[in-house]
Amino acid sequence: MSISRRSLLAAPLALAAISPAAAAETITVAYAGSMGRLMDKGLNPSFSAAQGVGVHGIPDGAVALAHLITGGVLKVDVFVPVSAGPAKIVEAAGLVAGKAVPVASTSMVLAYSPVSKFAARLSAAKGAEWTKIFLNPDFRLGRTNPEIDPQGRYVLFALQLAEAYYKLPGFADRVAGPLLNSKQIFAEPSLLARLQAGQIDATLGYKSAVVSQNLPFIELPGAVNLSNPALRADYAKASLEAKGKIYHPSPLVFYAMALKGAADPAAAADYVSFLAGPDGQAIFKRFGYGPSGGEAV
Repeated sequence: MSISRRSLLAAPLALAAISPAAAAETITVAYAGSMGRLMDKGLNPSFSAAQGVGVHGIPDGAVALAHLITGGVLKVDVFVPVSAGPAKIVEAAGLVAGKAVPVASTSMVLAYSPVSKFAARLSAAKGAEWTKIFLNPDFRLGRTNPEIDPQGRYVLFALQLAEAYYKLPGFADRVAGPLLNSKQIFAEPSLLARLQAGQIDATLGYKSAVVSQNLPFIELPGAVNLSNPALRADYAKASLEAKGKIYHPSPLVFYAMALKGAADPAAAADYVSFLAGPDGQAIFKRFGYGPSGGEAV
């Protein structure tokens, strides 16, 4: 999903869809696009009901959001990215009020379309069998842009880790092709919808988002799924270069941070506390997210 300057300027006017109740005030929250259903159906309406504060959400790739925020293009009260990288971009710019607090976690899974011609084979796949399906020339993989979206990077990281784990030289490059493979890359908010419709056969995606959409999936080994903090050093052996920078993965943890210059600093801090507190944590769990398992940035 791309954010136009017009849509950003219009954002404060989009109050009708914020909350069932007419809240006295509104905060704006930018968040990783994979969290859409969780935010729209779980966290945001629950926070509004409890606090009387409306929430206007802006979903997109977390890296793109981080650069829009640090560049002054996007003014938001709270930022909720996945992985430490985007959080550190905003923190390094001196824009975080306090700390970036870990609030949830997830893992990479192999999600597939229930109407794909490969669905039966994927459903029955054991061990490394899914890797053979991925190499079929008719197989359609979907992923997001790794230059702007952490999930797009994590697909490539998981493929590299699978290559090492299953001892399949060249597997990642054969499956993904070039970094910006136009046949595979789609906007993050639309990726799972395309999967449901059968426009692509499968993706490697966040378990939290896949569970929220009730899609069939295959669990990946811990050495591949990027969920275990104890394997941080092993995960970091995967890498990719995008826009002249080298990136390595860290375990998949979601962070929430109130930002300096928030229109209502107290409401922004309350939102972060809500996500980290028992009510927010119960909602995360209901939507398929795991406990944070990380440290504050």
